[in-house]
Amino acid sequence: MIPAFIITGYLGSGKTTLLLNAAREHFSEKRVAVIVNELGEVGVDGKILKNAYSEVLELPEGCICCTIHAEFEKAIRELREKYEPELLMVETSGSAEPFPVMISLQNLGCIIEGVICLIDTKNFHLYSQEDTAKHQIGSSNVLVLNKTDLVDESTLKQVEDSVVDIWNRYLLRNLFTNEPVFRSFKLYKTSFGKLPAEVFSGVFALQEKLYHLNGETHSHNHAQQVIYLDEPVDYNELLDIINKLPPDVIRLKGILKLKDFPEALVVNYSFGNLDTSYTLPHYEGKSFLVLIRSFN
Repeated sequence: MIPAFIITGYLGSGKTTLLLNAAREHFSEKRVAVIVNELGEVGVDGKILKNAYSEVLELPEGCICCTIHAEFEKAIRELREKYEPELLMVETSGSAEPFPVMISLQNLGCIIEGVICLIDTKNFHLYSQEDTAKHQIGSSNVLVLNKTDLVDESTLKQVEDSVVDIWNRYLLRNLFTNEPVFRSFKLYKTSFGKLPAEVFSGVFALQEKLYHLNGETHSHNHAQQVIYLDEPVDYNELLDIINKLPPDVIRLKGILKLKDFPEALVVNYSFGNLDTSYTLPHYEGKSFLVLIRSFN
């Protein structure tokens, strides 16, 4: 299982700058691979990011969800086999929607940590009516109002209200149940694509906790809280735990043994999205949940 982030946003919103800053500030000692999907014959973003990340693969012009779907899945497999990354970042083109990428990543054994949508606050009025931009916002659970240094407070408030309204109206839903894919979102206001550590703080929580359970030492993040469960729970009890989480909990990861189910369940809750699609058939340790709290 590889944790993954999808970086989306309209043309010129600051996706590549965000990736550069994240590499410098949050992933300097991690094996992070990046897949870049660009439009045009010359891939500029990929060349820039190769100076910051250990492994960068550029996909040719075309949409990941259709014309180059096979190339995307091949790239993921190649990265896993040759590089064994600890984290995967996928930067979609400015004209793409993130949902098909989410499906492909999940089918290939990746856990979606978050879908981050960059919004250009200075130029949002120029593209806010574009369907692609609306679906990018509605398909994300981390909304980033970028370039806030270029607008006044009144404009920033207008953009924020508009983005929240679009998220509510274009919220991604399950086609069969009509239930929202994301229950909530986290909104950040920033410049130069800089995000706080809390956005990425839960990425390695499960791996670190497993090391701890195996007797190895590691440093604890002061924003983490660990809950141990002595007895197996049923799935409805898990949902009840999720529904009753305090508002400052933005991530929850762990391993649970369920009643009447032979395999331990990997639990991954990120910014309103619950993923329980992976199991650990041979896990013999304790059931536990790691809560990641906001630094705000």
